Amino acid sequence: MSRDAAARSELQNGSLALHVISCDPNNYDKLQMKYLMNCLLVFQQSLTNMPPAYMARLVFDPRHRCLCLIKTATDSVAGAICFRSFANRGFSEIVFCAVTSNEQVKGYGTFLMNHLKDYHIKKGINHFLTFADENAVGYFSKQGFIKEIGLDKSVYHNYIKEYVGATIMHCKLHPNVQYTTWSNSIRL
Repeated sequence: MSRDAAARSELQNGSLALHVISCDPNNYDKLQMKYLMNCLLVFQQSLTNMPPAYMARLVFDPRHRCLCLIKTATDSVAGAICFRSFANRGFSEIVFCAVTSNEQVKGYGTFLMNHLKDYHIKKGINHFLTFADENAVGYFSKQGFIKEIGLDKSVYHNYIKEYVGATIMHCKLHPNVQYTTWSNSIRL
């Protein structure tokens, strides 16, 4: 059974929902703002080495998006990935990625990442970059990220934030793969 099988089942039965949201200064949406605030809280509780004000600045920056996983029964955020796309450069930077502590080990992290991959393929973006701290390298490795960067440094240098003590990792997305069903396809 795949890591995200239970999460896929929860999505199908309506227990989970996924939303890509952002802070739009021209169109205030109360529900999106609630979800963004909850995403911020998940990131702040999980990524304790990051300054809270810095996290808030990025989450509410209109250039960033959050893919958030909502538990529909409680209308609460169970996990989220904050990212910024550089479509003209062919990549997105994953800025923050976290699942609430009481929802971990349910495959939600894999589930979120697979949906984020499919979302980007539809947008024609085939590369992810992230700076992973020592606690996140294992997670990103399981999601197909590697330490050998397959993009020329000129593509991303001075576009993404570099973090001291973190490892830059890269994931090449294959446009013919649907990541949300990949594990089922392999099993068949």
